[in-house]
Amino acid sequence: MVTPFNHDLLRAWRLESGLKLEEVCVAAPISYPYLRRLEDKGGNPSAAVLARLAVVYRRDLRELFTTEPDRAGAR
Repeated sequence: MVTPFNHDLLRAWRLESGLKLEEVCVAAPISYPYLRRLEDKGGNPSAAVLARLAVVYRRDLRELFTTEPDRAGAR
């Protein structure tokens, strides 16, 4: 069974960071349409893609998979 990641949190990380989609795409590296799709609908990205995004946002990758609302986004 695939554990879905929290795509809303992924978008929140970007908004918190102040980075534009284009800047994240360059830093990750990931395509613009793919990042938009991940933020909008989720999907099934590889662990490597999510790990690169977590590094860009300086966040813990595990936060994307937590089901506890009080821990989501916590540092």
